Amino acid sequence: MIAFANFLLFTGLTIAIGAVTLRYLLLTRSGLAVTERAPAARHAAGGGAIGAALVLVAAFMRAAVQVNAFADPGEPWLPVLRTILDTGLGRALQLQAIWSAAALMAFSVARLGRQRGWSAAAIAMMICSLTPALGGHPAAQEQATLAMTAATIHVLAAGAWIGGLFHLYRASGAASELTLTRLLHAFHNVALGAATALAFTGLYHVWTMLPAPAALWTSAWGRLLVTKLLVLGGVLWLGYRHWKGSEQSVAKGDRAGLRTSLARELGLALVVLVLTGVLTSVSPPEM
Repeated sequence: MIAFANFLLFTGLTIAIGAVTLRYLLLTRSGLAVTERAPAARHAAGGGAIGAALVLVAAFMRAAVQVNAFADPGEPWLPVLRTILDTGLGRALQLQAIWSAAALMAFSVARLGRQRGWSAAAIAMMICSLTPALGGHPAAQEQATLAMTAATIHVLAAGAWIGGLFHLYRASGAASELTLTRLLHAFHNVALGAATALAFTGLYHVWTMLPAPAALWTSAWGRLLVTKLLVLGGVLWLGYRHWKGSEQSVAKGDRAGLRTSLARELGLALVVLVLTGVLTSVSPPEM
């Protein structure tokens, strides 16, 4: 159950951060007129609201899992819940619930075309991106501040890359040819920067959490990590192909082919998120 809750958390964060990425890093760099940007922004806000709702559900689910783990049979849940909420994990879950609810409302306002909704959503998702580090393995490391900073950057980078890809896929079904071409062009550099940040922060975590290279194949955590990296390699390969040919596909009128290819990349990315949910629910090998 905790693995599923973590999967919901990371999926929701990815989708919601991707919506903010599209609004602030893609649309503002696209050179599109306001009349072209507005429909794409509203569409992204709708997706962002779904992502924020998943993060909110994950907070309640993770709290319920913790209560169920610590409560004795027949014991009332409320006193146990109060005790858990006083821990570091409990405070992280409260932060997650409050700010994901705020993000949900903010995205709802953004769907109406109001800029203050986007501003509030961006702030709320920045805070939500801190919660996996505050309530996970990074907070327990010796250099906790550095580890939590790297984990937060990792979440933001994944949201910018995979979340941005998700919203591009959604836009590819409804956006005009001009809007789609400009968004694809703007996305390439954003995806490259996000993937680079993802790689460096990921290497940092592997270096700090693995006692020895052999743990990659001798521990369950290490084997899950290797599997995740292999699938992520497939996502990178498909992303490289899109970088080289996506705009040409739109120019040739092959939007259906582009959507099929984007769907394959998103399918692999979904597997990565599933593995991330499982990986963050398994204890890393002891140093």
